[in-house]
Amino acid sequence: MRFIKSAILRSVLMVVVATLLPSMLFAQQQGDNPVEEKSKARRKKKEVVAIADFTQSFSVRGGEKIMPVVRTPEQDSLEVVELSRLIDSLVVARESLLPEDTTTLANATLRIDSLIARRTTLLPADTVVERLDTIATDTIKKARYNWFFRDSLSLTPTTLASVILPGFAQFYEEKYWKIPLEYAMVGLPLWAGLEQNKKYLSYKAEFDKLAASGASQEERTPIQTKMLKHQNYRTLLIGAAAASFMGFLVDGVVNFPSDMSDIQKASTLSFVCPGAGQIYNGSYWKVPIVVVGMASMAYVIDWNQRGYNRFKLAYDLATDGDDSTISEFPYTPEESLRSIKNSYRRNRDLAIIGTVAVYLVQVADAHIDAHMQAYDISDNLSMKIEPQITQTVSPQGVTNNFGFNLTMNF
Repeated sequence: MRFIKSAILRSVLMVVVATLLPSMLFAQQQGDNPVEEKSKARRKKKEVVAIADFTQSFSVRGGEKIMPVVRTPEQDSLEVVELSRLIDSLVVARESLLPEDTTTLANATLRIDSLIARRTTLLPADTVVERLDTIATDTIKKARYNWFFRDSLSLTPTTLASVILPGFAQFYEEKYWKIPLEYAMVGLPLWAGLEQNKKYLSYKAEFDKLAASGASQEERTPIQTKMLKHQNYRTLLIGAAAASFMGFLVDGVVNFPSDMSDIQKASTLSFVCPGAGQIYNGSYWKVPIVVVGMASMAYVIDWNQRGYNRFKLAYDLATDGDDSTISEFPYTPEESLRSIKNSYRRNRDLAIIGTVAVYLVQVADAHIDAHMQAYDISDNLSMKIEPQITQTVSPQGVTNNFGFNLTMNF
């Protein structure tokens, strides 16, 4: 009886094995083992839970751990800087194109617009970018090409040409109506001043003749009064012509049709008109110092020049060997007259050197002041040390790094 039961169990077991074995082998070949699939699913689930417990920077796809690329604010800032530089270079290149290159202009504009859109996505919504690319397409200044010149001159040669040929800057800027106005405001006072100079020289010759003949002071006073009157008229008129000339030079610099730095403009203005660079920089309190310095040097030069002329004439009359000519200082020795004459000449030359020095100092001041406009020269000097915690993400988890952050303001 026991033997019969054992034979029946072995028969049933063989039937079951014979039935299931082919299907199991086929499933193993096809990779559809349900046990293995369940095991993999459990491992995936455990891995996702384990990673999620440590960090959200990992995800699992197809059984593999993937770390997504997360951009930092520092990376966005660097890309913004690079995009801004590229946009500026494209804008400058677009401005140099000919108006006839419509296709190239359109392509450049599209490229600039796409770069601006990309940069906008990286910046906060309230950020204002003041760069060259903010110029509208329809307001871009195109280069001029005509029968006389093209837009290739810089500020310095244009200003120098205006010094030699008055009105050149206004012609270059196409402000033609200013040219006759400049010649009228400069030419008429200059012509009137030269006429006054002729009268001054005429009365001066007559005065010197009276002085050489030994005329009394009462005889020389009327001629001397007229001489000084025409001398003052001459000085005022020629000064007005010089002021008008410098004013139009300043106009040429201020309205120059090109983008240039404030440093170059302030330096050029101080060259053509002392004090104009200080006004452009907003340092108005320096203007009286410059004007008083230049005026004082001019007065010292004029004073010593008149003294030199006076004692030179007296020395010449005293040493001409003609007894009919009498010096203004008949009782002064010849050596003293020569010494006084040379003293006035030396002081005049030193005053000229001082004038040049004051002129160069005010130019340097305008140049340096324009440089310093962009620097923070406040007294906010501080240093701050604070603790800092940085995190390093790895497949094993997040690691906290402890340290210090040093901030200095200077």
